[in-house]
Amino acid sequence: MRLICSQPFMKTERRIEDNQQFTVETEEHLYLYKDRIETPTKSFTIKDVMDMTSKPLSAYYTFLYLHTIEGVWTFVVKSSPEHFITQYHKVK
Repeated sequence: MRLICSQPFMKTERRIEDNQQFTVETEEHLYLYKDRIETPTKSFTIKDVMDMTSKPLSAYYTFLYLHTIEGVWTFVVKSSPEHFITQYHKVK
């Protein structure tokens, strides 16, 4: 299947090394296809995704919620997820 669009999101990991705490932020992506949405660790068929919503967290971050039959998956995004959500609703 052809990729319709992607949405970058931030994954935050906290580590302790030599008695110091470090926060490492890495960018990963959600991928929207006609039949599925893929995350780095899971793939959801479109029929298993009930809805997709977002809520501003701060001036820099937004929560992107993926409502699935398995529960709600939350992703922290820096860029606006509106295009990704709009494309999802067109596919759905």
